[in-house]
Amino acid sequence: MDPQARRFLWERILGVIRDGRSVVLTSHSMEECEALCTRMAIMVNGRFRCLGSVQHLKNRFGDGYTVVVRAGGPGPAAVQSLLQQHFPGIVLREQHGGLLQYHLPARVTSLAAVFSLLAAHRGPCHIEDYSVSQTTLDQVFMHFAQEQSDGDAGEVTAPGQDAAPSPGRRLSRFLEDDSYQESAV
Repeated sequence: MDPQARRFLWERILGVIRDGRSVVLTSHSMEECEALCTRMAIMVNGRFRCLGSVQHLKNRFGDGYTVVVRAGGPGPAAVQSLLQQHFPGIVLREQHGGLLQYHLPARVTSLAAVFSLLAAHRGPCHIEDYSVSQTTLDQVFMHFAQEQSDGDAGEVTAPGQDAAPSPGRRLSRFLEDDSYQESAV
């Protein structure tokens, strides 16, 4: 769909939601899901893997932060050594000249520490600009999509049999998570 038609469709769907009706949407477009959904479920191999708000999914299944730094002057070497020294778990994903893109696991540090360090060393390391962003919904979706297969690797079934769960088998862990409370409006 072209952007104008897509925006028109999204406005119609949001109008239905504003009228107090529920909408069930299936999509592979995470941009569409972020724009239209208040709650999301992701399925892998026909089974629910997660359920919750967009922010809940990012917090629970996201894998940290993306740090982008543009270094000028003599080059990015000072920035690279600074980040490696202060954040041992940081991984350089891409480098194009003075533009560096890192992945920083959330368990390594806090956002405040990242911003404080970059702001304090902006002059000495010739940092022109920087950004720190949370894991995107696309990255969360791709994490689950990597588990997708033609068959469930965890279960072995004889040819001709369906891979249905046994009656005593428990539901997915996300349904048993006590830390997530659902609220009704």
